[in-house]
Amino acid sequence: MQKPVSTLIRLIPVFFLSCCLFSLQSVTYGESLGTITVEAGNYTRNDTPVSLDLSGVPEVFPGDDIRLVEVNGSRRLSVPVQFEAGSPPRLWWVLSGTTEPGTERKYELLKGDASAARGVSAVQDKKVLELQKDGTKVLSYNHAVVLPPAGQSELYNRSAFIHPLWSPSGSILTNIHPDDHYHHLGIWMPWTKTKFEGKAVDFWNLKAGQGTVRFNRFLSTTSGPVFGGFQAEHDHVALQTADGEKIVLKEVWDVRVYNIGGPGAGYWLWDIVSSQRCVADSPLLLEKYRYGGFGFRATADWKSETAAYLTSTGKTRKDGHATRARWCDAAGVSDGNWKGITFFSNPQNFRHPEAMRIWPGFEKEVFFNWAPVQTGDFEMKPGQDHLFRYRMYVHEGKVDVERTEQIWNDYAHPPKVEIATVASDGAIMLFGGADFSHWTAGEGKDIGWKLIGDTMKISPKSGSIMTKRDFADFKMHLEFKIPQTPPNVKGQGRGNSGVYIQRRYELQILDSYGQPPKYNECASLYKTRPPDKNVCRMPNRWQSYDIIFHAAKFDGSTKTDNARITVWHNGVLVHDDVALENKTGAGRPEGPEPGPILLQDHGNEVSFRNIWIVPL
Repeated sequence: MQKPVSTLIRLIPVFFLSCCLFSLQSVTYGESLGTITVEAGNYTRNDTPVSLDLSGVPEVFPGDDIRLVEVNGSRRLSVPVQFEAGSPPRLWWVLSGTTEPGTERKYELLKGDASAARGVSAVQDKKVLELQKDGTKVLSYNHAVVLPPAGQSELYNRSAFIHPLWSPSGSILTNIHPDDHYHHLGIWMPWTKTKFEGKAVDFWNLKAGQGTVRFNRFLSTTSGPVFGGFQAEHDHVALQTADGEKIVLKEVWDVRVYNIGGPGAGYWLWDIVSSQRCVADSPLLLEKYRYGGFGFRATADWKSETAAYLTSTGKTRKDGHATRARWCDAAGVSDGNWKGITFFSNPQNFRHPEAMRIWPGFEKEVFFNWAPVQTGDFEMKPGQDHLFRYRMYVHEGKVDVERTEQIWNDYAHPPKVEIATVASDGAIMLFGGADFSHWTAGEGKDIGWKLIGDTMKISPKSGSIMTKRDFADFKMHLEFKIPQTPPNVKGQGRGNSGVYIQRRYELQILDSYGQPPKYNECASLYKTRPPDKNVCRMPNRWQSYDIIFHAAKFDGSTKTDNARITVWHNGVLVHDDVALENKTGAGRPEGPEPGPILLQDHGNEVSFRNIWIVPL
């Protein structure tokens, strides 16, 4: 019987794999999965976080023991590594020390025993979630509502922001509810001058009572040897529509602190990615304005001669406002010493280099804002995603431009990471993007599905497809994308498909975003058992299933043991060694013989990619 994994792996999409450095003599390494090459390119690298897309590397699976070993001549050193399940799955580690321009470093990815090491931890209570590096606080995210100072309007009630952000030496660098702007909240990201359904909606200036932003739920929390973080979902709410309150935007913050730097080194490095989608029937118009978007309000200590700005173009407090830059450093004196934060805009961002709002007044406290709305209007249409990516370098002392440019190059021009995989005797790549060679529509039938790039898409009513080979016990990975359906499409018509194991047991695929877990929604064992948690993403975003299946056991025609299944949905454990007492829904009757994997055509254009299986 498969051992339950819920005591080992919590509801997080990242799994800890190896710990600190040690030599080959202290450990026995397992089977090689491939050789990884990291090329520095044209830039010097210093303790640089890197990652590898594992789409072409079957057998790397949630909960597996995987080890990364750096190979330098005859010397082999084990490197802390972190597996991020998802679509695609990724492997993370730190390119430690200094790597000179034009050089490369070699690693071997192996199966092998690994012990966990937690470098960055996510610590949550009923009000906040803290990210801590080796027990030292880095930042605090407020998921509970924080009330304004006594006597102020309840419209200032707010959640979904970061405060405090600490310096490596322990100084608080952010501020909330300052007397001049009660709506300023540490690090936060609302829009200001917008129009929705013909009416003005200001999500920034809360006292206007037009809009607000609220924490909805955590999608994941992560602790690990390479990074720790969280994914939090926010609702941007229009308060005065004709129908009352209405959610206009759904936003997900993906925040991660890397296990580099620290108090001894005098810096932190962390990222935030904001993914925003208009979920209303009408678009949201963002009108040209001087501020709105990612904002930072500094501690009240930073003002006058104890505060400074410097942008990548050499602008300062005097002339930086409404200019565009790759990065901006905001700094000041706290607890008797200079400290600062350098804000980096990713080159993939909309309207990069981005315009900035910088308070020019010498006597003013420090406020910084990436403000792409300064450049002109833009519209968020229903169903379309908008990504805003930023990196923060929190440092002791004044800005060091040479070091800042090195961090910029890491962010904008990351090292090139490639893997040469070792052919596996066990893994079968059922679909890698090339063809349908492992699939059939049935005897004498042609497959009517479409090949589009590295994906296959259902052509509705063309029929289901199944593997040519039958399987008994296995582990399997696949990725899928559900289409956006019109608002009037309800229930089982919302992007319906399914993974039929042995053509007997269906793992449901459906647009179940925001729904409670049910026995017929996404990741359910159809009409048999709901998932432990609904982690379904919005339509048109790639999702993943990782499955471990053990077939029912028979003595002749008599069943002696139930089939058992474990499923991770988007890296989150949703079925933990569940017994299947019978077939599900329209599945075929149970029996002793193995069966194929069937992908169901239920009339919707669901897409699939990166499907592999390992018989056990």
